[in-house]
Amino acid sequence: MRKLSVVVGVLVVLAALAIPVGADIPAPGGPFNTQILVQNLASEPAHCVVGFYTASGDEAASANLPEIPVGESAGVYLPGVAGLADGQYAAVVFCDQNVATVANMSDPNSGASYCGVAQAELTGTLYAPGLYDNYWNYYSDVVVQNASSAAVTVTLEVYSAGSSSPVYTDTRTDVPANGFVNFGQEGVAELANNLAYSGVISSTGDVAAVVSIYGRGSVDNQLYSYNPLAGGSEAAYAPVIMNDFYGYNTALTIQNMGASDAEVTITYGTGVTKTTTIAPGAADARYTPGEGLGSGVLTSAKVECTNGQPIAMLVNESTDKNRAASYTGFVAGSTTVRAPAVMRRFYKWNSSVTCQNVGTAPATMSIQYGGIALPTTSPLIAVNGTHLFYQPGEAALSDGWMGSATITSAEPIVCVVNEDMNEPPERDQLMDQLYAYNAIGQ
Repeated sequence: MRKLSVVVGVLVVLAALAIPVGADIPAPGGPFNTQILVQNLASEPAHCVVGFYTASGDEAASANLPEIPVGESAGVYLPGVAGLADGQYAAVVFCDQNVATVANMSDPNSGASYCGVAQAELTGTLYAPGLYDNYWNYYSDVVVQNASSAAVTVTLEVYSAGSSSPVYTDTRTDVPANGFVNFGQEGVAELANNLAYSGVISSTGDVAAVVSIYGRGSVDNQLYSYNPLAGGSEAAYAPVIMNDFYGYNTALTIQNMGASDAEVTITYGTGVTKTTTIAPGAADARYTPGEGLGSGVLTSAKVECTNGQPIAMLVNESTDKNRAASYTGFVAGSTTVRAPAVMRRFYKWNSSVTCQNVGTAPATMSIQYGGIALPTTSPLIAVNGTHLFYQPGEAALSDGWMGSATITSAEPIVCVVNEDMNEPPERDQLMDQLYAYNAIGQ
């Protein structure tokens, strides 16, 4: 029986634990392990229990988190959970306050992050802008968890560019409550090499999902991960767009989720503007170094459809050192944003929080770290401009610190958190220790 009699916040987190070497879920390599970080969004201390579930929906183990003070975070590292055998699991975080959750999964050579899905955001239809079967050595895998109370049927439809009918459909029946299924794209006969696809996940009940993208051959050990989107919008925002920014680059993929051609305008924070027309179901992929932004640039992008079609956006980050991470575009901002996991030289990990002003007037941004008295405030940031809060540069944080952050502004903002081993000697090694996740607007 649960120790919590009142469940206010329930988040669904798909978690991979110690997958045997050679398995391709969520990617080649392994063994993979997961850490789950939970941030308290409420005005009272939070008490949480994390339940871990097998594919068949059986609870394999549970873990009680320590009491989480207001605004702060606590975590659980799955290899430390008593009674939890090696394997792949899904997780449900039960709390008596509203919370936000981030999961970091890694093996010795690769890693990725994604967000838990709040109970209020669960849905039966999700959209995946990027799916691949040998797209220049990249492949993808989709994991879907049943977040409803009864068994469901889950279908994945995969679409090629410009097609309104799926080129491949896979249906799984009787997926039990809390259980999950894997949809792998590698080796699917209907999917061609070097073509990018998009996907629609549909279910007879509420589900949560995560997409992993992994490399083979020349991009071996690169691992990206992102949360599929519940729907499209006529505008989307990307706080982190990079052109050789300390060796980091990005690729921006825009998917037309509508029934007609989408007339799209991309406005970068540097002032550069691009236009494109995207057919229904198709995607437009833009490699940032080809966009004329200048070298050494960290900027943002605002993507607008000017003729009413819904769009979705995916951003992939990478370096020539095999670093790789993904995040999805934001459909709207908020004046308070939460980051459950930030760090300064925490076992060689550093983080940065990059925020974009998506409001209508210039504004400052302030970041408050959990347990730290004074905030750090940015200069005045222009509309569509960005500011980077780099945790190793924060004098109030000590080496070895890991915790949460809350970012506020008078104008709505959106933020992305990056985590990396970006200092020597790991900085110069071929290893994918780059993570990215969407900070949570409140």
